Amino acid sequence: MSKYQESLERCQKAVNLEQPDRIPVICKVDPTFAIEYAGFDMKEALWNVDRIAEAYSKVYEDFYFDGGGYMGRFPLFYKVMQSKSFVPNDSNGYVQHPEVSGLEAEEYDEYIADPYKTIVNKVVPRLYPALAAEGMEGGLNWARAINANNRIMGKIVAGNNLVAEKYGVPNLRRGITEAPFDFVADQLRGFSGASMDIRRHSEQIRQAAEVSTPLMAKLARLSNPTPGGSASIFMPLHMPSYMRTKDFEKLYWPSFKALIDELVGEGYTIQVFFEKNWTRYYEFLQDLPKGVIGYFEEDDLGVVKEKLGKKMCIMGNMPLSILRTGTVQQCVDTAKEIIDKAAPNGGYLFTTDKSLLTVKDVKAENFRAVNEFVHEYGIYK
Repeated sequence: MSKYQESLERCQKAVNLEQPDRIPVICKVDPTFAIEYAGFDMKEALWNVDRIAEAYSKVYEDFYFDGGGYMGRFPLFYKVMQSKSFVPNDSNGYVQHPEVSGLEAEEYDEYIADPYKTIVNKVVPRLYPALAAEGMEGGLNWARAINANNRIMGKIVAGNNLVAEKYGVPNLRRGITEAPFDFVADQLRGFSGASMDIRRHSEQIRQAAEVSTPLMAKLARLSNPTPGGSASIFMPLHMPSYMRTKDFEKLYWPSFKALIDELVGEGYTIQVFFEKNWTRYYEFLQDLPKGVIGYFEEDDLGVVKEKLGKKMCIMGNMPLSILRTGTVQQCVDTAKEIIDKAAPNGGYLFTTDKSLLTVKDVKAENFRAVNEFVHEYGIYK
């Protein structure tokens, strides 16, 4: 059996809450880290995405992984649309996400009545003005944006597949979506606006999240047309850490749960990034269906395993802060502590508590030593 097949089987068993032969080590390296680590010019590589597969080749050569795959935001697509929501930095190519508001509070009822029409007529012109240009120019810009996205994604998928086969590291992530409430907060109202709306327009923001659910399901299907298999849809959660539990229960949870139920019911695996600490929400998470990978940032994975280990595969929690500032021994000791709590009986993937964005996030020798330690120590007997 090839390394690719061994790694794929190892990861799939863990995701299915089974015990594989050893603990899978998962790559959470952003393209920006890979580009910098490989010594490429950041701006040139982000605009010419062919270089990204070369960059990941260097990462996969130097660090052990069982599963990976990469996505990202690339400047060409957003530049074509004159995006105000995702803005390329002209000096280095990084795509930044400033706080924006594409929908006014007084427009909630209009959005609730017809979300698609409101997005096209109100939100898109405000956040992507090139697409709303007068006459033929607007239509041409739509065509340019679609063409740019198709070319970029085609190259990214091809590069993913190339390095996956070459280094035996299957892609475990394909596609992305948002929790409906997060979509309203991130793309329509902005963090500040949504935070105020929780108090001032609670019923309207709840309904806005509800009517956004079909849009987020469609986004998931478009970004990953093939349910099943090893690749999961990534869903980062943003707002719950800043919400009161009673507001989460009333405003956030219903549409989030409905989206998860729908996608899992269609055969998708959803990799949910639970940002910050989710201890107070475990009771809710116990009601999620199987088919979720829980990627935890700050939670004690021993407690997560006890509370949720029978419902979801768990991953995350290896602190970048220790990989950045600690000694090799301190890093290995921390990894062992996490593994000993979270890995028993399978259903566990080892990875960092968040994605690596820059080479300054970790010491390379620490990162290498930890991954090799987990590969050697994490054998199920």
